[in-house]
Amino acid sequence: MSTVTLPQREVRVLDNVDVCVIGGGPGGLPAALAAARLGAKTLLVEMQGFLGGMATAGLIGPILGHRASGGGDAVIGGIPKEICVRMAEIGEAAPWERAMEEWGIAFNAEGLKIIADRMVREAKVRVIYHAFFVDAVVDDNRMTHAIIETKSGPLAIAARVFIDATGDGDVAYRAGAECTKGRPADGLPMAMGSIFHVGGVGPLDQATREAAVARMRELQADGANYYNVSLGNHGSTIRDGFLSLNATRYGGDASEVADLTEGEFVTRELAWRALDAWRSAPGAEGLFIAATPAHVGTRESRQVVGRYVLTGEDIVSGRSFDDSIARASYWIDIHCPRGLSEGGQVHLCTKSCAKRDCPMITDHADQLPDHDRLHPPEGRWCDVPLRSLLPQSVGGLLVSGRCISADYQAMAATRVMATCMAIGEAAGTAAAFAARHRVEPGELDPTDVRGALSSAGALI
Repeated sequence: MSTVTLPQREVRVLDNVDVCVIGGGPGGLPAALAAARLGAKTLLVEMQGFLGGMATAGLIGPILGHRASGGGDAVIGGIPKEICVRMAEIGEAAPWERAMEEWGIAFNAEGLKIIADRMVREAKVRVIYHAFFVDAVVDDNRMTHAIIETKSGPLAIAARVFIDATGDGDVAYRAGAECTKGRPADGLPMAMGSIFHVGGVGPLDQATREAAVARMRELQADGANYYNVSLGNHGSTIRDGFLSLNATRYGGDASEVADLTEGEFVTRELAWRALDAWRSAPGAEGLFIAATPAHVGTRESRQVVGRYVLTGEDIVSGRSFDDSIARASYWIDIHCPRGLSEGGQVHLCTKSCAKRDCPMITDHADQLPDHDRLHPPEGRWCDVPLRSLLPQSVGGLLVSGRCISADYQAMAATRVMATCMAIGEAAGTAAAFAARHRVEPGELDPTDVRGALSSAGALI
């Protein structure tokens, strides 16, 4: 590929910022709220025209990782709980008490958008929508500016502390932080996929539903890449007669624009092929696709190498840390990185995968988790240490959400939204403290951060 040199441009600087959060998804929204509530002048940059990230742009739902492993008590509180309770109060999410009895917190994506808007305005977070992060300025191993592109032209944001809540580690990567990607053997991250909303389900009787699903199962048997066949469930929609379906799969690298583009084509086509199959069943002609996501669902891309790398063994042993700032109760759920389905027989990447000719089975089985050892201990969780939010080599920066420092097995457990939201509140708290005391995030006393989180009801 040839290159071209762009003419240098003067970039206007936006300063008087204590904490700048890049990305307004599950890892970014709570971070900005926490920092602002602690008195930090907080700026939140989001590439969409709304907040919520994969929960809204990706229609991902329900919110998982809210309870201890196997069910039981809540492992999140603070801002994540507040967001869910406020959605419930306007009829846009399951009530908190009921959610504690279910595998995930179901909600309406549109409801999350408006609650997020209201909360950032109440907290006096400055928000810039439709802004795309493009580069980082680093001086003496410390990030000093974030460069963003907007309709009004480029801006250089000067802040005391930055939080990378892009999900993909974009900020840390551009700042020169060491990152890993995917599994060690081949660098492949988990498959992408897109959730879509199905309408017209209400009038269908059970026999018609089963017939429609049977038609989709025929597609799957013919090679269509669905790892799950159904009409969906209540995840990112709780409207009567509507369901959200998580079924499509595409193997690609979400940090590469060509793969992201192809993933949009492939998963959207799969959604419509499923619809055509369902509507071929007598009585199911009224089904329709109510919504497809604005962004293909991404499960994994870059992981920032931090002062501590959380491991799969940490997850399954339920390890505790003195600098714990969040709890991870979900399990090691690695979706096939090659994007395979094989008629629904291939889903989890473990030593027990049905595709016995896969190179991971034949040559790298030692890198795979055991199928019967994927969960934290019953009723427990694994702590997430503050050190996993701190890049090794770049100052003035914390990471939040799914791009924290974790190996590919631990990442498969910490990537879910409740965990990312809890990590986000911790990142925002630490950033506010660092800005207030004019120190590096890595110089903070974790006890102070933990104390603030406990006072806010986040560590329960």
